[in-house]
Amino acid sequence: MEYDLKKLDKLAKKTLSAKRYYHTQCVVQQAQKLARLYGCDEQKAMVAGWMHDICKEMPREEQLQWLTKCGIILDSVQESQPKTWHGMAACGFISEKLGITDPEILHAIRFHTTACGHMTELDEVVYLADLTSVDRVYPDILPMRKLAETALKPAMKEAMRYAVNDLVERSLGISFDTFQAYNVYMAY
Repeated sequence: MEYDLKKLDKLAKKTLSAKRYYHTQCVVQQAQKLARLYGCDEQKAMVAGWMHDICKEMPREEQLQWLTKCGIILDSVQESQPKTWHGMAACGFISEKLGITDPEILHAIRFHTTACGHMTELDEVVYLADLTSVDRVYPDILPMRKLAETALKPAMKEAMRYAVNDLVERSLGISFDTFQAYNVYMAY
């Protein structure tokens, strides 16, 4: 299926703040680059890039309504971390509002913040694009970006180590999805 990327760009620009829109542009560029490097569907990666944060700035109540429409039930850790809801909410939003129902795209968007135990290469590309886009500035971003652009599974392993360490340092719970992803990637 062909997707109208210009339409998605316009929706993101209209819906998101200037800062979030710039981040989204950067994620789209990185997702396309990583998809090309790893032989993934570039268009699907770009659709996921454009839509990954489309619900990020929605009120939490509205995000919860989209989760309910999708039949997504949050566990106690997910309930306590509303900053992760937007990816799940986006699945319902883009399905209903845009007719984007491709399960690969929806899965990549849903797990772009938490990861999960059974990620496809598209999931990994979108997760790493969000983590390593050019607008990101955090300690060790340059080695992480270089790793993402040279070795997909080792990059995911390092990303999971980084994510879990960050959650532990901030005394936050680790969702079941993230825990599973960590265990899977530590085996690489």
